[in-house]
Amino acid sequence: MKKIIIIFSIILFSIHFLFTAIYLAPFNPVKAKFGFIINGYMEPLFSQNWRLFAPNPASTNNQFLVRAELANGETTEWINLTSFMIEKNYKNRFTPYNRLVRIQRGAFTALHQKDDITMKLSEKVEEKKLNKEDFDYILDNEMIKEQREDGIDILNRYAQSYVSSLYPGEDIARTQLIVRQTEATPYSEQSNPTFKNKTNIHEFEWREFEKVSPVF
Repeated sequence: MKKIIIIFSIILFSIHFLFTAIYLAPFNPVKAKFGFIINGYMEPLFSQNWRLFAPNPASTNNQFLVRAELANGETTEWINLTSFMIEKNYKNRFTPYNRLVRIQRGAFTALHQKDDITMKLSEKVEEKKLNKEDFDYILDNEMIKEQREDGIDILNRYAQSYVSSLYPGEDIARTQLIVRQTEATPYSEQSNPTFKNKTNIHEFEWREFEKVSPVF
């Protein structure tokens, strides 16, 4: 029995590391063919990227906020989901928070990040080198729409779990999410005390509350 468990664990970890290697690898035929399967396994819990580095480093600070409407009509203040999770993760890396914090990143990736082929096509369309209408079936297909819906569903369940842990005795009717994107300070403005970072707010629709087990 012990040998079976060891063999099973080795196979499981081998598959996981193989998927991780393909997920992080540059675009290639294997990634093109099995990309959606691999992404489905890796995101949101195992998602990771190299966007700290050129040529397309991350340039925004993304935060999710949620508010709840109670059955009595009262609406709570906006609650910052991201800062809370990051602080918990920084305090102790060897806790479930290290994985929970990845759910937000994975969901954000599902909402905004595209696969390599779609990204390259989008760049060509933006550069006016390709006609968008000729590639709408790739840039805005049902699979991409389904991926976005999955990202929204993950975020809402995540947020509702957190809200239910903050208001355990309240009857929650529905919740609403926003994502706040703050652009990074350019190097040329690092020493400018009056510089104001540009902030964009994306507001999601209210979502009926579904009873979920609080995990926070």
